[in-house]
Amino acid sequence: MNFSKLLPACLTLLLIASTTTYAQNSIEKSVQKSVQSLPDSLMMEKVTGEKVNLKNHVTTKGKVTVLIFWATWSKQTLEQLDNINNDYLNDWQDEYDIELIAVSMDDSRAKTKVKGVVETNGWEFDILCNPDNSAYQALGFNSIPYSLLLDASGNILYKHSGYTMGDEEDLETEIIKTSE
Repeated sequence: MNFSKLLPACLTLLLIASTTTYAQNSIEKSVQKSVQSLPDSLMMEKVTGEKVNLKNHVTTKGKVTVLIFWATWSKQTLEQLDNINNDYLNDWQDEYDIELIAVSMDDSRAKTKVKGVVETNGWEFDILCNPDNSAYQALGFNSIPYSLLLDASGNILYKHSGYTMGDEEDLETEIIKTSE
């Protein structure tokens, strides 16, 4: 066998393999660095009117958090929050120690309805308001319901736009992945 021809071929294969491995590692590092986090400057209001920084509010709790953007005028969002509250939330809190925060996207005129809707539905999870609708631009969504799953540091692990019955199952699957 002619080793003078075999050696360059082997060196070429070795070079291709190492280049491919380097490129894959670079892509993986790039993906890891592109993890989206809640913006540091995104402000919300409690139902009482007190201003809170959303990222600080989430990270202070130190838990995996489900963040759902909703409005009093959206039947779809009300259905989603009722279903989670009535059928899933207690189990999720017991099994996975998660926090649920619902952010009303009602404008300042409609914001007065939020407290009544929360009381009527018996929701005991955390409610915040975003009457200036700054979350749309800050988080890059344009319709509600919009759901996020966040780790304890406020990093976005999962995003979902819209709601159909059964979406809770997909959300729970993502919650389970965070606890593994």
